[in-house]
Amino acid sequence: MTSVETLVAVMLVFFLAGTVKGVVGFGLPLVSISLLTPLYGLVDAVGLMLIPAIVTNFWQAVSGDRLAALWRRLWTLLAPAMVFTWLAANVLAQVDTRWFTVLLGIVIFTYSLAGLTSWQLPEPGRREKWLSPVIGIISGVLTGLTGVAVFPFVTYLHAIRLDWQALFQVMGVWFLVASSIIAFVFARHDLLPWSIVSLGITGVVTGLVGMVLGQMIRKRLSEQVFRQVFFAGLALVGIYVTIRALWA
Repeated sequence: MTSVETLVAVMLVFFLAGTVKGVVGFGLPLVSISLLTPLYGLVDAVGLMLIPAIVTNFWQAVSGDRLAALWRRLWTLLAPAMVFTWLAANVLAQVDTRWFTVLLGIVIFTYSLAGLTSWQLPEPGRREKWLSPVIGIISGVLTGLTGVAVFPFVTYLHAIRLDWQALFQVMGVWFLVASSIIAFVFARHDLLPWSIVSLGITGVVTGLVGMVLGQMIRKRLSEQVFRQVFFAGLALVGIYVTIRALWA
């Protein structure tokens, strides 16, 4: 039976993660996995994230009318990312996760540092034809092993200069597909027991409430200020996750 402390902790984490997503348009899996991993371990943290991520990203994925055009433009990025997410998630589901937890901390810290310094990949130009599959493979491997789907995928989307509407929809599609793939793999390996699923459903509710609050905050607070605070806090979490996994 789920304890009251566990239920409250999960609700608060997804409320915070949903708030971040409401302000900046992404971050629910990133924040939830970052905060839940030190408490419950990487596999359970990823499992808890899946249902809230699928639900909250579904509307984002279908919110525009450019899905077909975006697929034609980005299929060489998305297809390898999907395949390697599947392969890597199967590895995560079957082996000891200590070093993958260290990898998670490094990914979180690296992405946070890029956000704090406003670092961006240079526009690929003619290199996009071969660079997209490479970024897709790297993104798929990191997503499957850590559950975090933002780096370097989102950084690369900024580099190819998509407009905000297209960027918003593509991020929703990728987060939805990546979470669905991991959910299928975890279910296949019996890593989604009812205790995890029920807590995930609770996370949906508080995540959606947080998203509404985040959208309200976005209208009143400078997004740049919020992003700086967000990335600074995330960097500290990344350092903590790494050190804790190394000393476990």
